[in-house]
Amino acid sequence: MLKPFYQGKLDTFCAIYAVLNGLRLTHGIRVSRARDILNETLLALAATPEAFRAVLEQKTDYLHLVDGLLRAQSRAFPLEVIRPFEQSQPPPEELWQTFRQWLIPGAKRAAIFRFTRSMSPDVPPLNRHWTTADRMDDEILHLFDCSHEAEAILNIRKDSFVTRPEAVTAGRLLCILPESVRFLRLPF
Repeated sequence: MLKPFYQGKLDTFCAIYAVLNGLRLTHGIRVSRARDILNETLLALAATPEAFRAVLEQKTDYLHLVDGLLRAQSRAFPLEVIRPFEQSQPPPEELWQTFRQWLIPGAKRAAIFRFTRSMSPDVPPLNRHWTTADRMDDEILHLFDCSHEAEAILNIRKDSFVTRPEAVTAGRLLCILPESVRFLRLPF
């Protein structure tokens, strides 16, 4: 049974979508504004062919793209961006608690980050994906994600991830990359 391609299945723009979804959560941007931001970002990337090719071929970690996009949008929207793990490599428990403290219900906050997903611990990750988290409860981090695929990860359980690629095990095949975490909110 053939399945249709979903938008996002063929492109490599999940980092841009993560930022757009973060802005949707913090500022309630609408489709037309999100489309404008996407188009402006792609046009800016196209002006630098090497950078654009790196994005298209997934030969980047997308950190510069995400940070540049957040910087550009902070000129259009009041936006505070916090990088909680810029200088540290926290264990999963610390990352979880930091997310819990940030994602306060009703606070118009978002967390953007990148994770990898492996099929087994002894092979390189199958998936490298940027996403947005909007809330959490005791055991689950809920994702406000751009993917519509049946196998998409829409939440992350407290005990299902690591924070260092070399710590991936059969029981923890997801790795949240702490250096990629960006917290967004309206400034006070």
